[in-house]
Amino acid sequence: MKREMNLKLINTFPELNSLYHDEVDWQEGDETGCHVVYGDVFEPYVEKLIIENNADQLMKVFAFLEELLEIQEKYIDEVIILSVLEVLSDNIENVNFCKKYMGPRTIEMVQKLLDSNI
Repeated sequence: MKREMNLKLINTFPELNSLYHDEVDWQEGDETGCHVVYGDVFEPYVEKLIIENNADQLMKVFAFLEELLEIQEKYIDEVIILSVLEVLSDNIENVNFCKKYMGPRTIEMVQKLLDSNI
């Protein structure tokens, strides 16, 4: 599962290939835990896209997240929620900015995170 999820990330976002290898080559390669990869490589990329107001890539990011969340597999959900969406939800302005790009499952997960922080 880890390997497939990591490879799906760099296949979907080849621009992350260098950062991805910087992170995993000294660990377990493609078998490196997805929380590490998605938290240390993908999430900062998402924040960079928000700062740059890169609508095209943000649409791609949230379509990717939605696709993963639609699988409804516990490990995948945990990675996306804890390593990407939880960090994103720490900044309500970023959440509000990104909602227009989010699909229904992503919005549902972000709302749960926001509700739990009240």
